[in-house]
Amino acid sequence: MTFLEVVFAMVLLGLLATTLLGATNFMLARQKFEQRTVACLELANRLILQFLDDRESMPDPSVPLNYAGDFYNWSLDETPLSFRPAKIQPVPEGRTAATFENFRIFKVRVWLAAEGSSTGGPSAGIPHAEISRMCDVSVLFRNPDSLEHFINSDTGRRRMNEGIGNVPLGLPPANSPGSSPQSNPRIGIPKGK
Repeated sequence: MTFLEVVFAMVLLGLLATTLLGATNFMLARQKFEQRTVACLELANRLILQFLDDRESMPDPSVPLNYAGDFYNWSLDETPLSFRPAKIQPVPEGRTAATFENFRIFKVRVWLAAEGSSTGGPSAGIPHAEISRMCDVSVLFRNPDSLEHFINSDTGRRRMNEGIGNVPLGLPPANSPGSSPQSNPRIGIPKGK
């Protein structure tokens, strides 16, 4: 082999190695992005379930949540839901018309926190998730675990009294005394995650 053949072979080998290294780096970066997106979905699901079970234990939304070594911001919005029947039918005698004023849509957004920032919202290219749940706020508990929590906690017993008095159980109005964020950092994530 001549010297030029050896140099040409080395250049081809270098190009092949660069291509393989670039593809590997792209796959690893994409895997990290997907893992963070799944973490956003997990956090959003846990936050909305925690809110539906015990809204008093929600973490402070101004403090990023630490999950799997990364920090995530989140927000929770409530939207009243109204139904309009396609065709109004007369109510049979002795029955009452169904009402839907207690239904709300709760929307949780979770996104990867930018370095040094705890505000803003998700932007393009940043792992994020959004989960919405329609809920009847007049229902005091969703499942047997929720019932047990309500019975065994002061907050649950207070909410049961509120519910019996027909007090809405959604998010407090923006200017109400109870609308300030809670500082409890617990969000129901098992240890070791």
